[in-house]
Amino acid sequence: MGTLAPSSPPVPSPSLPIAAQGYTPKVSFDTFENPAASMFSYTLRVESEGYARNAATRVFLCAASADESGREALDWALECLVQDGDELIVFRGIDQEELDKDHELVREEARDLMRQIQEKCVEYDPERKVSIVLEFIAGRPTTTLDRLIALYRPDSVVVGTRGQRGVMSGVLSFGGIGSVSRYALSHSPVPVIVVRPESKVRKVLEKRKRNPKRGTHFDE
Repeated sequence: MGTLAPSSPPVPSPSLPIAAQGYTPKVSFDTFENPAASMFSYTLRVESEGYARNAATRVFLCAASADESGREALDWALECLVQDGDELIVFRGIDQEELDKDHELVREEARDLMRQIQEKCVEYDPERKVSIVLEFIAGRPTTTLDRLIALYRPDSVVVGTRGQRGVMSGVLSFGGIGSVSRYALSHSPVPVIVVRPESKVRKVLEKRKRNPKRGTHFDE
């Protein structure tokens, strides 16, 4: 698989290791300091020791914002979707103003998230061998989503019901679906899985139970 900026220089060794125990770091890319880059991005990549792509390998793209919805989407993908031999691309949008602060803070956040993803992956299935790519990208998330789908050609896209405030600013949502999720559902050329946070599911179930007109055939 390629990366968004194949001509960019590899990322130097960071203070916080990218790869957790049982994983091997691969070539990563950083365009934060490159004014000629088509987009500002920080790409990290690791593979489980012994990982090998094969004919059965599936690729999943998960839009994982920093809010509850994005965390639930990523957690669900790691626990229920990704299997041995698969590749998971995790995309997190960055507000443009985030780049006004020390870029190393953004990189540190990305490295920390990458380690959390690996640890969760091992927690759910220690025998599973996977490839993980993390894309921290500044800019309009819907445009970025299109580019990532074209780049990685995933088998399906995983999104939450809403995205982080700021990245979603100026775009109205309806029906409990955020702008990126709605965009993916209407524009993605591949299947889209929308993961709803458990807290919202519980609220819906509780509301349904309080409804005197509800049916009882699904209660058990």
